[in-house]
Amino acid sequence: MMLKKILMGLVFVLLLAAAASAANEEGKVISGGKLLITKVDAKVDGKNDKGLNFGEKISKEAKPGSDVEFTIEVKNNYTNDESEITDIQITVIIEGIDDGDDMDEDAKEFDLDGGDDDKETVKFKIPMEVDEDTFNVLIEVEGDGPNSTEGNQKVEYEVDLEIQKEDNDVSFTRNSVSPAEFSCQRSGQLALGLINLGTDDEDVVVLETTSAELGIGFKDEFELTNDPFDADSKFSKTYSFKVPDDVAAGTYTIDSMVTYNDGTDTKPASASILVTDCEKLSRPAEETQEEEPVVVVQPPQVTTPTVSVVPAQPSAPAASTEEKSLLDNGLFVGLLIAAEVVVVIIIVALVVMMMRKKAE
Repeated sequence: MMLKKILMGLVFVLLLAAAASAANEEGKVISGGKLLITKVDAKVDGKNDKGLNFGEKISKEAKPGSDVEFTIEVKNNYTNDESEITDIQITVIIEGIDDGDDMDEDAKEFDLDGGDDDKETVKFKIPMEVDEDTFNVLIEVEGDGPNSTEGNQKVEYEVDLEIQKEDNDVSFTRNSVSPAEFSCQRSGQLALGLINLGTDDEDVVVLETTSAELGIGFKDEFELTNDPFDADSKFSKTYSFKVPDDVAAGTYTIDSMVTYNDGTDTKPASASILVTDCEKLSRPAEETQEEEPVVVVQPPQVTTPTVSVVPAQPSAPAASTEEKSLLDNGLFVGLLIAAEVVVVIIIVALVVMMMRKKAE
């Protein structure tokens, strides 16, 4: 009797496991049960891993800066063509990959008639700053059922993504020159950036930048830690330089090289600039010199007295008379004064005579 119970228990457990496995093959149903995930493919840096099982780890490891894609096939499991599931949204979440924060991307919404399926692709760019670890990838698919009774349809799927890093890996994050073209203005700047992507600290990192033709030569030595989220795992600097005036027109390369891992590993980078002839505007030699200003001397103005011409009588010859003010004539003024004196004398004489007559 006891053996029979044990056997029945084992059968029940096996049936539950089979049911769970079957459910997981089409995702973990959260609600509804008619919206299913029928297939999940992954691609890491161009390498495919198709038909991933629920909870399976992607065979290709990613690294900092990797391109990762997930293609999800979804099915409307209604048998009736009119049982449409609308506004289906696929969301892929890489949990905790961004310094403990999630990265998530959505596919465009779509609708599915009963019995139909469709697939969408969601793309990620793995951050340069990332820990070496295995991260859970949660795929959520949700849509609206054909009626209020079967309204929300939701299903989930999970796979694992492993991030693997090299022991020693220092890479350029920036290598840009400004301006890209030099003509009359010959001053420029070169911006360089580095990050330690490896799992080991780099105690001695040497960065050299050279261009013999442009007379450029820079060198820096520094340390980089292995913590991707630590500021000391990165290096950035902007170098100023000047293109010599005697450098001919053409394209020139500025080469940079980083050496690390105790001097055994190197990585190059280069930037190009274009030098063109400087065409300055100059005045021609034969240009007329500036003329001195011409001074115009005005002759003094002479006031001409007003002259009236009186026509002569027919019997007499023509004569001209010049009109002048009598006050301007000295003789006239003298006569006038003399007349006034005479008048005064006469008045005085008259007064004296009258006084004498009264006295008599």
